[in-house]
Amino acid sequence: MLYRQLEVFRAVIDAGTATAAAQRLDMSQPAVSQHLAQLEEEFGVVLFARERGRLYPTEQALALYDEVAFAFEGIERVVNLAHSFRTRSTGTLRMAVPHSMCEHLLPRMIARFSEEHPNVRYAVQLASYEAIVAKVAAREVDIGIAKPPIQHPGVSHQPLFDCPTVCVLPKNHPLAAQPRLKLTDLKGEPLVMIGRHMPWRHEIDALFRRNNLAPNIRLETHAVGAACGFVACGIGIALLPELLAAQYRERSLVLRPLTPTFTHRFVIAYPSAMHMSAVALRFAKDLRAVAEEMLGEGGISP
Repeated sequence: MLYRQLEVFRAVIDAGTATAAAQRLDMSQPAVSQHLAQLEEEFGVVLFARERGRLYPTEQALALYDEVAFAFEGIERVVNLAHSFRTRSTGTLRMAVPHSMCEHLLPRMIARFSEEHPNVRYAVQLASYEAIVAKVAAREVDIGIAKPPIQHPGVSHQPLFDCPTVCVLPKNHPLAAQPRLKLTDLKGEPLVMIGRHMPWRHEIDALFRRNNLAPNIRLETHAVGAACGFVACGIGIALLPELLAAQYRERSLVLRPLTPTFTHRFVIAYPSAMHMSAVALRFAKDLRAVAEEMLGEGGISP
């Protein structure tokens, strides 16, 4: 009985009124009010203030709603999984990915994968690398794209792809005429840098220190797409992972290999207590292939 009461409670919050909730649940309005009264009696708290025939959720109701919604999402995942067994559908692939991969890489990947696996549905969350690992550990997602090192005991991972750091320049920049750039070529050049919270920013700073160079940082940003946008407008030169920067070539940008450089490693993360599903394994394999294609299209890798 409690399940039905919570279902009614959630419907009232979502719909805004008891009347609308009753229509959504195919119930009478008095039945909705009865379920709410029973729930308040069960919990011993007032969940709705009643004024002029309208219901206004209390602070306790709003706090309860978040937990109820989370619980129902779990139940719905169980039901969907059971349904997939009966219909032989492959279900929903839940993933968490960095914002920087959603401009071209992930849409291109999902479009291709959907051609061979039309019954797969996708739930995509965008997050920072640290948040992605946390979501995988909490089993909020099936897989996540992250950068090592990953030290969380609840998360395992396998290689996805590696790519070098490259210089991103406007096509009309004088240095764009060179097929390869040395770090010393960037001396005094204004730079667009990824913010210090990003995993690879520390490696870029260390690269300059090892070569006794002081970077001329004109602008810092937290997003690869934003960095490429600033570069396209002539703000400066960016140092970015080749694969992520390759998504923005149409913005009148060129990518040039950098010497010396360092490699960016990306992995597929998944909960340690579980094996990756067959569909997740196939998705990871195809994602590697798409990444290799995008790296090869620009012809910039040595």
